[in-house]
Amino acid sequence: MYNTEEYIKLIKETLSPYRFNHSICVAKRAKELAEKHGIDEEKAYVAGILHDITKEMPNDEQIKLIEENGHKLAYYEAGNHRIFHQMSGEAYVKNVLKIADKDILSGIRYHTTGRENMTLFEMIIYLADFTSADRNYPDVDIMREKTDKNLLDGMLYSLQYTIKDVVSKGRILHPDTLSCYNWTIKELSG
Repeated sequence: MYNTEEYIKLIKETLSPYRFNHSICVAKRAKELAEKHGIDEEKAYVAGILHDITKEMPNDEQIKLIEENGHKLAYYEAGNHRIFHQMSGEAYVKNVLKIADKDILSGIRYHTTGRENMTLFEMIIYLADFTSADRNYPDVDIMREKTDKNLLDGMLYSLQYTIKDVVSKGRILHPDTLSCYNWTIKELSG
């Protein structure tokens, strides 16, 4: 259904070796989590391959893609170039690669910030990015263990990690991340 080999070729040509390897690792982890949770493994693999497709594009090119896709950057987005690639990636995959699948698009769109009411697919892409084999940040083993036990436990731990990191560095926290955190707490206590 998807031309996975072409997508792999594309990211190999456009991304650095580091980012290419990361994308392959995320795709494999997404497929593994998808299989475990009974969702379409091929779609999860494709979203993993393409999740960082625009990450190494210059910021001005990413902003152009975002705006051409009908999104005006809010101050908390314009001031945070680290999240551009989730929006520009969605736009690129939709408008350049002509992939219309809403799961793949939203999986890419929210793989960095998360959001309230995340779908199972979105959580899998978000957590695959956090727990892929190439990741080696402090607590990654705990993150993997929690994710493998329960996706919501993985979400909570990852959001706590992200929020602490963003706040400790004095960076802008995207409201979607805070909403995702609050939603995750509600889901775990419900």
